[in-house]
Amino acid sequence: MDFIGYKSDALGAAVALVNVVTAEPTGDRDTPPEQDGRRLRDLLVEHRYLAQRAPASAEPALRAWARRLRTVFDAAAGDPPDLGATAVAVNALLADVAIGPHLSSHDGQGWHLHYAPPEASLVERVRSTTAFALAMLVSEYGADRHGVCAADGCSRVYADTSRNAARRYCSPACANRAAVAAHRARAKLKATTAPDA
Repeated sequence: MDFIGYKSDALGAAVALVNVVTAEPTGDRDTPPEQDGRRLRDLLVEHRYLAQRAPASAEPALRAWARRLRTVFDAAAGDPPDLGATAVAVNALLADVAIGPHLSSHDGQGWHLHYAPPEASLVERVRSTTAFALAMLVSEYGADRHGVCAADGCSRVYADTSRNAARRYCSPACANRAAVAAHRARAKLKATTAPDA
């Protein structure tokens, strides 16, 4: 689903940033900081940002932004999701991004909309596009299309872009593990409550 017409996958980038920074271990203490920074740049390139030449100094700002993005997913994680809290979290993000919408054509891409001013840094572009992607998701679908994985012990987030809006897990692996655990729990309950033969 293309929520904002941007040439990057801003919604996917928001989810990936949050998961890499807040839900996955950052590696052992021997991991050089420049390698960790490359991991974030690679993630952005994968989501179609022009981040190949991003300076290593962008990493702390991207990590801080990922923690801010997480507030939107956490607000929607309740049962039922709290749309008011989700909107407050999105508005807080939007209040802190540099806005300067304009049409741009660069690097062989056709004309497309940029949300940050032309002189914006990579971090500013990531911040504006991911904030707008989450704003479009919430304004279009409320708080039902994103949240924290429902699998026990998983803190990864997801954004549901499917037609049926039934997603509650970050990945098929977590959905499968949850289904197996539920099946085993039902079988155990049935075995303990069955009358002796």
